[in-house]
Amino acid sequence: MKLPILVVDDDRDGGTMMAKLLSAFGYQACVAQNGPVALELIRRQEFGIAIIDYHMPIMNGVELFRLMREIRPNLAAIFLTGYPTIDVVFPAIEAGILRVLSKPADFKELVPIIEEHLEGGHAAVGGGQQTAP
Repeated sequence: MKLPILVVDDDRDGGTMMAKLLSAFGYQACVAQNGPVALELIRRQEFGIAIIDYHMPIMNGVELFRLMREIRPNLAAIFLTGYPTIDVVFPAIEAGILRVLSKPADFKELVPIIEEHLEGGHAAVGGGQQTAP
């Protein structure tokens, strides 16, 4: 059984669209619009991977991912950002993010990363591959 994917994006339409597209690829996805909601979901259930927007109110993606890893140490994540600058990419790499991808998401790039992680049974530990757009 595939674990669901957690999509965290403060843009309601963007998060919903991401979940629908992931569904078309055979994945179940849950959407959270901010860090606190994402943390509550992480406390209640296990996810195979998280797709996190970097720029959000309340807390940014790196802050959120670090808190998520305190709850689920093996959780892996992919960052999506409209601002792929060194100020975003470097902290993400340090936090152990699998990849940093530009928004809007290119599903030809995103889905293989998800498949490799979920279906390949990779452990979600820091030091994975990172890609700056």
